[in-house]
Amino acid sequence: MAKQSFWYSITHQTKLSKAQYLKLVNRVYLFVSLGLIGSLAVFIGLAIFGGFSDVIGTISRANFYIYSLAFVAVSGSLLLRFVKWKYFMDVLGLKVDLKKNLAVYFSLYSMNITPGNVGRVVAAYTLNRLTRIRFANIVPIVTMDIFTDFIGFAVLAILAAIYFHRYITYIAIIDVVLLLPFLFILNDWMYSRLKNVLNKSRFIKNFTPYGEEYFAAQNKLNRPKVYAVSLFVTLPAAFLNSLTLFFSLMALGITPSLAGSVFVYSSSTVFGMVSAVPGSIGVTDGALVAVVGSVFKLDADLSSAVTIMSRLADLWFSVAVGSIAFLYTLRYWTPHRNPSRRIS
Repeated sequence: MAKQSFWYSITHQTKLSKAQYLKLVNRVYLFVSLGLIGSLAVFIGLAIFGGFSDVIGTISRANFYIYSLAFVAVSGSLLLRFVKWKYFMDVLGLKVDLKKNLAVYFSLYSMNITPGNVGRVVAAYTLNRLTRIRFANIVPIVTMDIFTDFIGFAVLAILAAIYFHRYITYIAIIDVVLLLPFLFILNDWMYSRLKNVLNKSRFIKNFTPYGEEYFAAQNKLNRPKVYAVSLFVTLPAAFLNSLTLFFSLMALGITPSLAGSVFVYSSSTVFGMVSAVPGSIGVTDGALVAVVGSVFKLDADLSSAVTIMSRLADLWFSVAVGSIAFLYTLRYWTPHRNPSRRIS
């Protein structure tokens, strides 16, 4: 039998045991492991670019009390995004204990180093186990969470670009390009047309068993109020993520403008998103080095050091928090623990 695709593996599972769930998760963590190796290689490359000993020396002399504020900012961003997640669940009528729900949500970030963050869909199986709501009715929460996270960063980046009168056209084009794939998973009109035209497509065949159920739940979230609430949360959350660069610069003794830090980080992040590389590893890092050096007039050693520090605080701190939360959520797969009853 041919090896099943990643998408097929994470969506065509029913009544998973803990062993089957862990087998599924192993496919996701393969990307995370490769991402960790790739990111380490990028950091080493950045250090060499800036002069290895100079970059390491710069980082070692950083004010780590100020740098710790970058981690506080990311923690605040995660909590803000959880408010949005909880709101989506309320709209769909899903009830989960707050502590369990928070643990499941944070576990999403352990799976960020996957193409298009699709690994996050695995979390829907834990919610399925806790609520007994069918998997296809839960996945829209995950897809909306990913989409609205993108919208928050896209809006922040274009606002910052307009404020600085730089990269406006590039960021606008990238935002539109990145928006297009979401049309399929957010709109049943597009799905219906594609299903009729591409009815023999393997992807369509794999998606069809869940399509109607999925879009029945998805359409409940496709409302102006839901998107307005999401933007109200994700815009400040994206702003908090961009503060990782601001505090990293301050920790190195540089006094940056807050607006400049937001512009540099948000635009570099959007440039990285278009690459479709898991975690934008290498692409966002390279963009940060270039834009940081250009905007703040920094030498290569400082640009490289601040890029490594900000990426550690933003990307890898989130993955670390998510991994701890994921290990915690494994208790919900222990047979003697009784999951919640089915919610009608």
